[in-house]
Amino acid sequence: MLHVDTPSGDLLKDVRAHLVKRGTSLAAFCKAHGFTRQAVSLVVSGRRAGPQSKALLARFLATVGETA
Repeated sequence: MLHVDTPSGDLLKDVRAHLVKRGTSLAAFCKAHGFTRQAVSLVVSGRRAGPQSKALLARFLATVGETA
């Protein structure tokens, strides 16, 4: 399970590792669930932190958790 404190490069690495363990990649997961990989990478790594970015992060992490 993912341990989410704050968006960071470490969180991005954790998300990628989690998805690889499940047999998919970040790009494939994003494509399958309607997310833009570039936007997800920016918000998960903490390089974007506005209100829309926070909403995207919450939706993305919820989707990753639901499909676990």
